[in-house]
This record gives sequence, C-alpha cells and structure tokens, in this order.
Amino acid sequence: MANIDIKYKGLTGQVYTLTIDDGQTMTQLLSAIASDEGLDASYYYNVALHDDLSITKVDNASDTLASIGATTDTLFITKPVKTGNREARQTRKLEIAQEKRQADGDTTANFYKLYNTYNRLALSLPYDGDGLLSDGSTINPLETARPWIGGSITPLTVEQAVNPATFADLQGMYDASVNTYIKPPGATDGDTITQWLDQSTFGHNLNSTASKKPAWYSNVKNSLGVLRFDGTDDCLDINPVAYLDGISNASFYIVLKPTATTGDSAMGTDTGEFKVYSDTGEWKVGMAGVTAGQASGTDANVSAGSWYYIGVVYDGTQSTDADKLKFRVNGNPITLSYSGTVGTSAGSGATSFEVGCANGVEFFAGDIAEFFIFDSTLTAGEITNIETYLGNKWSI
Repeated sequence: MANIDIKYKGLTGQVYTLTIDDGQTMTQLLSAIASDEGLDASYYYNVALHDDLSITKVDNASDTLASIGATTDTLFITKPVKTGNREARQTRKLEIAQEKRQADGDTTANFYKLYNTYNRLALSLPYDGDGLLSDGSTINPLETARPWIGGSITPLTVEQAVNPATFADLQGMYDASVNTYIKPPGATDGDTITQWLDQSTFGHNLNSTASKKPAWYSNVKNSLGVLRFDGTDDCLDINPVAYLDGISNASFYIVLKPTATTGDSAMGTDTGEFKVYSDTGEWKVGMAGVTAGQASGTDANVSAGSWYYIGVVYDGTQSTDADKLKFRVNGNPITLSYSGTVGTSAGSGATSFEVGCANGVEFFAGDIAEFFIFDSTLTAGEITNIETYLGNKWSI
C-alpha cells in the first residue's frame, strides 16, 4: 500500500488535500476527513467518490481506497447527518460555520472572518431540545454581528478590526503602503502626487494644490511605502467637509514619523477640529472645541525620526471630558489636560480638512503612512484590534 494525496470537499464547503494510505477503508477515510477538517466525527453521515456517487462509505464501508480506484487528486465529497433535535441541529450548523470562518487560522483565505467564534445564546431563537430557550437565558438580540461575537485571530485590515456596523461608518481610509491608492498611478520613489485616494465608499479623496505636493517613497517602513511632506508647503485637503460638521461621535488614527518636534500639524480642519499636532515636544489633539495634551508623563512625547500611530476616540454623549475625548499614542492611553470643556459635538463651519498641515499653516515635516476616520465611537475591543493591526503592519 502507498500514501496518496486525495482531495475532499468537507462540510464547510471547502476543498482540502489529505494524505492517506490507499489501504484505508471508506470508513477510515471518513474518520480521517473529520479529524483533518476539525469537526466532530458524528457530524458526517457519508463520503462518496465524486466521479461515481454510487461508491460511498454507507454502501462500501470496508472497501479500500485502492480497490475503488482512488489515486492522487481523486476527489471525494462529504454529506452531513440530518438527525438530532433542533438544538443539536442548530449547534451542528454553527460549529460547521465556525470552522469555515476560522479558516484553520489562514487569515488570507477569502472565507476567513475576524468575528469567527459563535455564542448560540446570541441567536434570536436558540433552541432547548426541540423547544425555544427562554428569553431570560439569551443575549441581547441586537448584539452586533450576532452570533459571531468572539474572535482571536490577529486582524490584517481595518475591516477585520471592527464590527461590520462600525465599518459602515468609515468616512475615509487612506493607505500609502503601496502606490495603488495615489495619483498619478504607478508613482515611483520621489514622485510628487496630486491625490491620495479614499478607499471608503464615500470617495473623500485628499487633493494637492499647485506645487504643494508631498512625494511618495516605497520601502520606507517595514518594507511599505509612505508620503513624505517637506514641512514648508506640502499639504493635502478635502473640500468641502460638511460630513464632519456637528457630529457627536468620531474615531480616527494616523500613522506618521515627524522630523520636527514642535509646531507641526499632521491633520485637522480649518476650524481646529480633528487635529493632531506637535507642540512643545509632545503630541496634542484638537477636538470638539478644545485642545488637549498630556497631563503628565512621557507617553505622548515627540521624538524626531520615531514612528507613531496616534488615535482619537470621541463620544460627545458622555458626561465628563475624560470620557468624551480619549487620546492614544502607540497604544498608550494619554491622561489629558484640557483647554476648556469638551463639547457635545464637533464644531460646524469647516470648509476643508487637511493632512500635512492645518488651516494652511503648521506644515508637517516627515512621513505619513496611513490615516482613517469613522463617524462613530470605537469600542474597547475595536481599539485593541485597530492598534494591533497598525502595530503589526507598520512594525511600531
């Protein structure tokens, strides 16, 4: 007998390769498939030869793979059991779906999902035997992404890092890691750009004015590209920006490396909102009518030539300044000192939003690699996921 590499379509609907001795029986094949796919063996009713569906584990249990003519690349298909009470059938379906969503840890698979661990009690109608479970035992049916309310695999994208409902609130997403999302297309090292393209559904592209154009460079940080701003007049802007006026919730992150430590604005509106800037050697934020910097400590200090991912999470519905406006630098929460009282909404009347300066002044000197903004407040779990994604992607 000899080992062969057969293929099988599992209960998840995916096709896998399995190395098995061709002296194994059809019954043994089904057990090996269950083990390989990672599901309970009791979930499988049958396995059949794809090219001859009359050859099955049910009808040919003791036949060997060699005797039915199986060789390398022979394809088998599986069939699930249909028995059990409603609770058992519901659990079985969730287990199979969970196995597919987790994709054996392959986060590049097109069927991989970040939220890939189910809680059956998060279903709107979980069963208890053949009857419905009492409402008192279930989770809020409005839970985002239910029943997929858990996951443990590292996110590789912004979309994977947040709940689907939050991702729908993405107002702008800009990535300089490759030259795909800039114009002119196909820029090479040192070429100036005219647009930084928004990857969200809204098309809020950042535009350059006249000669005030940053340049794109490849292979700068963790083998990825960046936009380089000269600190003199380089700036990108969106005009108009009415979608930012008066909003009560917002979250945004920017990835950058400054070459100066004071007086530089990485981003902001012409009215001082959504602003991240360096001042007297530390990072500060302007949002909802206030400017704020660290109350104490060194976590927000600026070092020329160092990389940072900086986040702002704003919720104007909260009662205290500290709960309304949260500022984070490289994953560290910054205790803030405020210039006034944080407003219940962002100011209105902004005519432009800029990256690389603020209101046409305070030009940023250094590299900016990525930026995105939501018109909603990220949850604690989403903040962790976003910062994990940024830290890993940019090796910060």
